Amino acid sequence: MREVFQRHLEPLDGKAYRVLECRIFGIRRQQALHRCMVQYILRLADPRTGGEQDQWVTGVMYSGWRTRWMLEKLRFRRVWEGLRRSGPGRGTASSAFAPAYYVPELRMLVQVFPYDHRLPALPLLMAGPSPELEPLLLARFGPGDWQTEAWEVEPVRYQAELRATLRLTVRARDAATGRAEEKRFYVKVYHNEKGKQTHEALRELWTRAEAGGAGFTVGRPVAYLSSLRVLVQEEVVGTSLKDMLLRGDDVTPVMRKVARDLAALHLGHTVTARRRRLRDEVTRLEKAGKLLRWACPHLGPEIEEIVGAVVAGLGEVSPAPTHCDLKPNHIMLDENRLILIDLDGFAWADPILDVARLSAYLIKAPLLSPLHHDQPRAVARTFVEEYFAYAPEAWRERLPLHYAGAYLRLAFGLWRRQPPGWPDKVENVIKEAKDSLAGKV
Repeated sequence: MREVFQRHLEPLDGKAYRVLECRIFGIRRQQALHRCMVQYILRLADPRTGGEQDQWVTGVMYSGWRTRWMLEKLRFRRVWEGLRRSGPGRGTASSAFAPAYYVPELRMLVQVFPYDHRLPALPLLMAGPSPELEPLLLARFGPGDWQTEAWEVEPVRYQAELRATLRLTVRARDAATGRAEEKRFYVKVYHNEKGKQTHEALRELWTRAEAGGAGFTVGRPVAYLSSLRVLVQEEVVGTSLKDMLLRGDDVTPVMRKVARDLAALHLGHTVTARRRRLRDEVTRLEKAGKLLRWACPHLGPEIEEIVGAVVAGLGEVSPAPTHCDLKPNHIMLDENRLILIDLDGFAWADPILDVARLSAYLIKAPLLSPLHHDQPRAVARTFVEEYFAYAPEAWRERLPLHYAGAYLRLAFGLWRRQPPGWPDKVENVIKEAKDSLAGKV
């Protein structure tokens, strides 16, 4: 693909960039739409200056030459026109490249970040202060006549056509006193109104924590702008549990506190409009299993067995406030305060989803760092035992099934990201899922 992008990338600044490297950082196969979406990171070099930069691009390919060629043509035309409208010359982010182009030999439409036909606010925010957003952020500087001096935007995470996370640094000066300050915010751009529900959950969790409620706190919410489909939070300061694991820190005391605060969250009464029912979880597992069987056919029988056992064994339970995507990089520690981030999945659900998912990530920590194999497993056991010292013991019987489901999703994530050695890592995680069903975890 490096050669393909070298031929087709269209610079707008007259420079001749050289594509040094092309890496996959995400795959999404959408069978219902007969298409596959692949996200790449290109490492580009400017031969004249020697400078290098990374560029995100997304390729979309449809299947079927005859039965779907007309639908494909219509979709490409709609996407192309949307990108052209949001492209350079309309007050959006300046880019060194054309917003989109077509690769005929692959029948692939390529979108070039920050242009995304389903995230029209993204190039606007990358360009500079938005008139809808700027007053809200300046208000966070406190009393005074604050004026924006600098607006720096750094992309943090991007899922094409779904959402993007930006780190925004604003430097402002009070015109009356001359005092200057700098603040950071995180801005999430959505393709739908999901951010509105996330904002409501954040606001309640923040209010409860500020009132002295037990458990986790969250980053302070600033606003949700429906016109842009944008959620804004103040920066969360702290160290992530993932970074602690990567450094080889002794996280046992931290995990005991995580267990206590997680039990408090699950036994609380946080209000959220979202509900994740059993059928929702079954649908996710079946979809992940189907795509994994397609990607790793030699593991097909084991994957089918795991999905079948989990689906057959789970039942509807009384829901509780649940993060639903709890993993080490979504837990921050600031002194003695635990902070939850990335609550887009927060819902009333089976709380053991959180316990199993976090435990699975802890047990498979050697995939992320050269930790001794027994250390993460011992930490996970400590976390589980501390959790059930505060949560109902009856919930424990669902843990092996949710472990298996969590490992399956972890394997699915490895395939989507395709890190080095991902086939062996997927096989390792699938074995862990089988062991959990056999009671070996």
